[in-house]
Parts: sequence; C-alpha cells; structure tokens
Amino acid sequence: MRIIASLALLLFCLGHLSAQAGHRDLREGDKAYRSGEFDKAAEHYQSAITKKNSAQGNYNLGNSAYQQGDYEEAARRFEEAAILSTDPTNQSYAYHNMGNAYFQQGDYKKAAEAYMNALRRTPDDMETKHNLAKALQMQQMQEQQQQQQSQEQEENEEQDENEQQQEQQQNQQNQQQQSSQEEEQQDQQQQQPSQPQEQQDQERQQRPMTREEAERQLQFAEEDEKKTMEKLQRMQGRSCNSDKKW
Repeated sequence: MRIIASLALLLFCLGHLSAQAGHRDLREGDKAYRSGEFDKAAEHYQSAITKKNSAQGNYNLGNSAYQQGDYEEAARRFEEAAILSTDPTNQSYAYHNMGNAYFQQGDYKKAAEAYMNALRRTPDDMETKHNLAKALQMQQMQEQQQQQQSQEQEENEEQDENEQQQEQQQNQQNQQQQSSQEEEQQDQQQQQPSQPQEQQDQERQQRPMTREEAERQLQFAEEDEKKTMEKLQRMQGRSCNSDKKW
C-alpha cells in the first residue's frame, strides 16, 4: 500500500508541475498575442496543449491561427475547444469563432451551422444572429451561382454536341458530293473515245485539197458533164423526129 501511495503522490506532483508549465505557456502566449506576435503566441499555445490539452489552449491557438489567415487550422481548434469546454458561454464563443473561420473560407453552409450551434447556447447573442443571417444569405447566393454555372455548362455541352453533329453532317454531304463528282468524271471519261473520230472527220473536211485530188475531182466533173450532154442530145433528136399532123 505504501508503494502505491508513493507512486500516486509522484504522479500527482508530476501532473501538477506539468499543469503549471502549461499555464506558464498560456500566459506567455497571451502576452505575445496582445503584442501582435501571433506566430510566437501560437508556439506558446501549442506547447501548452501538448502538456495539457485544454479548451482554453485550443481556443487561443485558434485565435492565433485566425489572425495569421490560417482559417482551416483555426476552425479545427475552435471545434476542439467547443468539445472540451463544459461552459455553455465558452462553447458559444468557440462556435461563433468557428463560424467566422468557415465564413472566411467561403464555406457558408458550415459557417451557418456553427452560428446556429452558438445560438443554441446563447440565444440572445445579436452579433451571432447577424452573422448567421449573412451566412445564410451568402449560402443562397452561392447555391444560385453554382446552379447557374451548372446550367451554363449544360448549355455549352449541348451547343458543342450540336456543333459536332452539324460538322458530321457537313462532312457526310461533302463526301457524298465528292463521290458524285467522281462518278460524273468517270462517265465523261467513258464517253470521250468517240470524240476523236468525229474530230478526225471534221479535220478532213476542213483540210485543203491536194492538187491530185483537185485533178481527179475535175476529171470526174468533166465526165459527168460529157455524159449529161450526150443524154441531152439524144433527147433532142427524138423530139425532132416527131411529126404529127392535125
């Protein structure tokens, strides 16, 4: 029993010393925070909660992170402070600041939830009510904007699809037109062999006669003329021999 009692006393003393060191870090952190040295304050608060995790240490560390623009870390620390705290007022402060951190991140839905948790602890807090109304308004605007962007995206996708269909139709028409032109060209090529013979006949008709061809044509003409004269003479002879009386 003595050994157990001595061990318990030792643990109590160590815990007391650790708590004192944690309080010392909190005081140093508060001093640096008031001086505007938020990074140095955060180091002291971090050291304090490492030695003893407390609502106050997390709350103050959240404030330091918030002042440095690290809103994500601030929201985590305020939430931890709200969980560890047993006092409704302190919980309300933690949730209020957590709402501010989410608001700065543009997450208005979570900001509104945090403000409502704060108002459940302190319903008469007018500043929290004001922040809640603003968060709800921003949430509505954000949802409308997202809906509009989604609609515009759908319209753009539909327009792109229509343009693709029109392009495909135009390509098909161009292919059909090209195919038709190729068929016409093939038909024309099949009809072209008869043209050279006609051209040759025309060339022969338009070509000047040679001397030999002219002499032959003249000889043929003289023979035709001679035959014609002989035929006329025979006919005249017959008419003279006719002698009928009345």
